[in-house]
Amino acid sequence: MQYEFVVVGSGVAGLSTAYMLAERGYNVALVGLPELIKMVAGSSSGILTYHMPSPFLEWSLETLEFYSKLGSGIVERALCLWMSRDAGFVDVVSSRVREHGVRIRRVSEDYLRGLGLEVETFEDEVITLGEGFRVNVGRLIDTLSSKLEVLGVDVVEGWGVIEDGVVRVGDRMVKGSTVIVAAGAWSRELLGLRNTILYKCQAARLEEPKIDYMVVDDSIGYYINKMQDDTIALGDGIKVIVETPEEAFKVDRWVVEEVIRRATRRGVIASYRVAYTVSAPCIGTGDSYPLVGEVSEGVYTLTALNGVGFSITPALSRILVEHLIKGSRIPEYLDPKREIPGREPREPID
Repeated sequence: MQYEFVVVGSGVAGLSTAYMLAERGYNVALVGLPELIKMVAGSSSGILTYHMPSPFLEWSLETLEFYSKLGSGIVERALCLWMSRDAGFVDVVSSRVREHGVRIRRVSEDYLRGLGLEVETFEDEVITLGEGFRVNVGRLIDTLSSKLEVLGVDVVEGWGVIEDGVVRVGDRMVKGSTVIVAAGAWSRELLGLRNTILYKCQAARLEEPKIDYMVVDDSIGYYINKMQDDTIALGDGIKVIVETPEEAFKVDRWVVEEVIRRATRRGVIASYRVAYTVSAPCIGTGDSYPLVGEVSEGVYTLTALNGVGFSITPALSRILVEHLIKGSRIPEYLDPKREIPGREPREPID
């Protein structure tokens, strides 16, 4: 059978792209390993952050709207502390998100103490208190998967190999007029992508039931988020480079110890017990921008999300889909074939 689109990758990028194409009436096949994706996604804290410069901020706000319309229980609002030493950046972001109904304001250390939050701040630091947004990762993936089933998308379970614009899964050839590879860290190997960097995204899961708020600490680099299993995800701001995605599943103990030290220094955690640790592969670029667009004739990609995939993926899927079906222009800063001078992974907020 010849499909109009074959999407390789069953994570949020692949699911979102396949959904948007199928919703518009196209004949779509999705190739991927659902169990692997659930394992990788289960390692994520699922923070939907707006603490990013334009155009990432606009993508994040669009993604928030997409998740909210997709189904109930995917996005949960939570109190969020955001700490930064860039007052101008904080003011620009705060002003923009208020236009979208997000409540956020600057606060003092004394104000936080009045709420029972004991946090130590730096002299030149700006603290905001506002709405944060958690993504229920399992519900998001299940919702998108269910919608694809209703829309009649053919799901091919297995590992795809791209050969002359055709996706081979074992002995089966899955042919499409257009192939889209949205396979996260595995996209580099599948497409031979240049200028991508693989690294570990690591976190400690702590048993600390007293913390019910989110923390985004841009000053010293870590985040905190309460998970569905009632553990606290304490995530790194440390990039450990790996050669293959498989290497990224091994936790570096020193990273865990360092992020715990940072959060303890802040005073946001005191007594705790490490319940377990998680690590998963991330793919990024040296200029922080993702790779979205044509790699070779008839083959496209959406990858290199630089650690903020849950915040921006559906917006990038929309950009790619509109390019494919309407001919809309994809910004040059997303071009997969662009020259990228940096050799260290950067997140947009770095």
